[in-house]
Amino acid sequence: MKKAFPIALMVLGLVFVAGGGYAVFRGLDAKEQVRDELVAQNITLPEDAKELVGATPGARVDDANTAEQMAEIIGIHANESTDGKTYAELGRYLATGGGDTNDAEAAVKGSDGRPVANPIRNVAFQASSLRTSLYTSVMAFNVADLVMGLGLMIGVTGLAVGGLGFALAGLAFPALARRVHVEPIAAQH
Repeated sequence: MKKAFPIALMVLGLVFVAGGGYAVFRGLDAKEQVRDELVAQNITLPEDAKELVGATPGARVDDANTAEQMAEIIGIHANESTDGKTYAELGRYLATGGGDTNDAEAAVKGSDGRPVANPIRNVAFQASSLRTSLYTSVMAFNVADLVMGLGLMIGVTGLAVGGLGFALAGLAFPALARRVHVEPIAAQH
C-alpha cells in the first residue's frame, strides 16, 4: 500500500493534466466556432458606431467586444424607431387615428379588408432577435474563456498532485530517489 499511493497520485496527476489540456482545447475550439459563424454573417459596425458606443465604424464583428457593441447599436436604433417601446408594448395593428392598437376593429384596414400589421412592431421583434443572437455570441465567448481558465487550473492541480506523487515515490522507492539524484531527508538522520 505504501508504494501504491505515490503511483496513484502520479496517475491522478496525469489524468488531471490531460483533462485540463482537453478543457483548454475545447474552449479554444468553441471560441473559433463562434468567431467563424460571426465572420460568415459578414457583420460590420455602422457609420454611427463612434458616436453611439465609441467603436470604430466598419469594424468586423468577430469577437465578444464587437458583438456586444453591435447589439448595443441595434438596441439604440430600435429604441429610436419604436420611441422606446418594446415588442410587447407595441400594438399589433396600425390604428385609424394614428399610433397602434391591438383592437382589430380600431385598426386601419388594407385593400383586402384585413387589419394592417404594425411595421414598427416587426422592427422591435427583429431588433430583439438580433440582439439576443449577438449577446448569445458574447456569452459563448465568455463561457469558452471560463472553460479554458478552469482547464488551466485543473492542469496546474494535476502537476501539483503528480509532483507530490513523484516526491512520495522517492521515499517509497529509494532506487528512484538515487536515480534522480535526490537524497531523502529521512535517510540523512
